[in-house]
Amino acid sequence: MQYPQILVYETDGLLAAMLRETAKAKRWALREPRKAESCLRLLRGLCPSVLVLKMATYAPRPAFSGTDSKSILPEEVPQASVGRISNPSYREKQQVDSLELLADVHERFPDAAVVAVGDAEDLALTNLAWDLGASYVLAPPQSRQMLPEIVVSLMQEAIEKCQNSQ
Repeated sequence: MQYPQILVYETDGLLAAMLRETAKAKRWALREPRKAESCLRLLRGLCPSVLVLKMATYAPRPAFSGTDSKSILPEEVPQASVGRISNPSYREKQQVDSLELLADVHERFPDAAVVAVGDAEDLALTNLAWDLGASYVLAPPQSRQMLPEIVVSLMQEAIEKCQNSQ
């Protein structure tokens, strides 16, 4: 059996920081791929694995009356047109990319456990993550402090599956 690994796919490093001590104590590799292709490549050869996937949350901006919204909210970084959404905002693109990665991982590596982590209470996004194959969806009102415990539980299941298959 190869060494267990935790993959954390996010942009800010906060979730990886939460898992660093747990990974060290359990002697599990903690990897932080920044591209979906890298994440899929790392999942290809190693058993067991848990992917912690930060789901970008996109909420349309409210309309402001009598106030210059540019002075309140920073502008979104425009992105080129891709796939199903024409000219999506940066957050929209991040959300679509994270959900596509979740679906790809579930399809290609059904034995890999995936924890989808949301940063806002969004029932539709939570349900979509479950439908796309997440093993666990951690989103408000649940506390992110539960993440290490969830990852340990899923990794132990993955280790047992891997040992039983050999």
